[in-house]
Amino acid sequence: MTSVNQSPIHDTDIIIVGGGPVGLALAGELGWRGNRCVLLEQSDGIVHHPKMDGIDLRVMEFCRRWGLIDEMKKFPFPANYPQDMVYVTSLAGYELGRESFAVPSGGAEIKREGPSPETRIRCPQNFFDPILRRFAESFDDVSLRFNSRYISFEETTDNVCVHYENVNTGEKQTITGRYLVACDGANSIVREQLGIDFNGVGLHNYTTNVMFRCDDLFAYHDKRPGYRWLFVGPEGTYGTMSAINGRNEWRAQLFNDEKRKLTNEEINAYLQRMIGKPCQYEIVSILNWARRELVADQYSRGRVFLAGDACHATSPTGGFGMNTGIKDAVDLAWKLDATIKGWAGTNLLETYDIERRPAGSRAVREASGNWRRMMSPGHNPTLLDSSYEGALTRYEVGRKFSATMLREWYKLGIDLGYVYQNSPLCWQDNAPDIHGETIATTELPIQDIPKGFMSDGTPLNAANLREWQRLMVHINEGSPVKVEWKELHPAEVMVYRQTSQPGARAPHAWLSNGKSTLDWYGKDFVLLVLGDDTPDTTDFITKATEKRLPLEVINCAEENVIELYQRKLVLVRPDGHVAWRGDQWPTDGIDILIDRIRGA
Repeated sequence: MTSVNQSPIHDTDIIIVGGGPVGLALAGELGWRGNRCVLLEQSDGIVHHPKMDGIDLRVMEFCRRWGLIDEMKKFPFPANYPQDMVYVTSLAGYELGRESFAVPSGGAEIKREGPSPETRIRCPQNFFDPILRRFAESFDDVSLRFNSRYISFEETTDNVCVHYENVNTGEKQTITGRYLVACDGANSIVREQLGIDFNGVGLHNYTTNVMFRCDDLFAYHDKRPGYRWLFVGPEGTYGTMSAINGRNEWRAQLFNDEKRKLTNEEINAYLQRMIGKPCQYEIVSILNWARRELVADQYSRGRVFLAGDACHATSPTGGFGMNTGIKDAVDLAWKLDATIKGWAGTNLLETYDIERRPAGSRAVREASGNWRRMMSPGHNPTLLDSSYEGALTRYEVGRKFSATMLREWYKLGIDLGYVYQNSPLCWQDNAPDIHGETIATTELPIQDIPKGFMSDGTPLNAANLREWQRLMVHINEGSPVKVEWKELHPAEVMVYRQTSQPGARAPHAWLSNGKSTLDWYGKDFVLLVLGDDTPDTTDFITKATEKRLPLEVINCAEENVIELYQRKLVLVRPDGHVAWRGDQWPTDGIDILIDRIRGA
């Protein structure tokens, strides 16, 4: 599909610099919407050292609408391999604690009871990036140019001119587009050329990632399998190890306070300490990097935008980096699409910074707190003593560390609970959700599962009962961490409740046909007309058509959807966030509402 309003002076509509998962997701989303784009990536696109492997629920929902879920779930991670987080002195040493997971999202109790039609999965970057690449390449108007090193850009009133070179031949080339999006990482050259500052806590530590292969690692210890291992010594936490494929590939993170490359001897000493006894393994690759917290002061300037690590560098504690970047891409893509197709208001693109920078800062700051929590055990000189005192030390360290780390493992409030509350695109109603009345208490047959409601009207189920239990354990038994900022309350991170509040992600509910309400959203605005005796929608549809607003109207009478969405009319944006809701049209008029939601 070719975008409307194209000008012959542009080679393409959007130029993307950087072909990691964020750049590829942006290219795919733009192509899916029918936009022309060219992606420039200086490497060959092959991932030799995967830096991420966890896909959060919101990004899984985006992948669902892109039709990628089935392929992602083909990653050969054994289905029966536990996703436990395990705290040990070494694999052959003492196990201090364990948080058990059947799947990354939790366990059997959340199936079809959770807030999403999807679950988190493990899909390492060396498997995920090729899926995104094939998705982007499936659109005729998307061009991926690997081995193309970005050099500089020039901006005019009407376009952006980008200079780059072919890495293989050295040939200099130029391309023009309407907009430029920098997805070129934490050391973004585009951000530096824009002169946008990068501020925050700054450096946490230096870390060395070591990918290694060991066919019989479990033969060297007696621990049950786990996905992630956190290693604690008498001096405190000294590293982590993750199962990459659940069989023979592992990624170790070795912590270092100095900016230097570890020697081969030091790396092998680290690995031997983690394993706890001499072991044969093969080192596949080594990556040195700095763990930082930095956020760009602006996410855009003129016709140039920043996305992903280019505008927020974060510690991976919490898995927010790539996932937050793909959320940037989805927010920006529908706004670029609206602008290119001619129905956007003049202020729509300005809301990218307004909406995404607070969300990015929130996630990055939570990751920094998680880093402090990971380092919370501190010095415990008797930790390894084979004595009564050593046993008590291990019990206390394990109990506290297990409770402290719950906040990192259960964080749907960050993954799904970001709300564009101050966005000029969202019409806030300042009204609380209306929950159903608590059912009268009756005596139930002993074979029935008791039913009840929380004080806010949320139906009780196994998932939210466990959610509150984990929160109380974290608050009452975890170690407080010293931070230089005011952290979010643990409940805001660990407890997530779906809401149709404007600015929030529109709620998921299962429909009678087996689909999710989320399957309604993606390409256009969606007006939900819920229940009986609803306001007339004719005027809204007519005026939306006059303004060229892409709109689909869905009538639904299913009780669970009506109860969850709380209003007779709910207007959902193309990115799946609620723009407006009400039982009647706003008194200010439908024209003002339509202009608000399109950024006029």
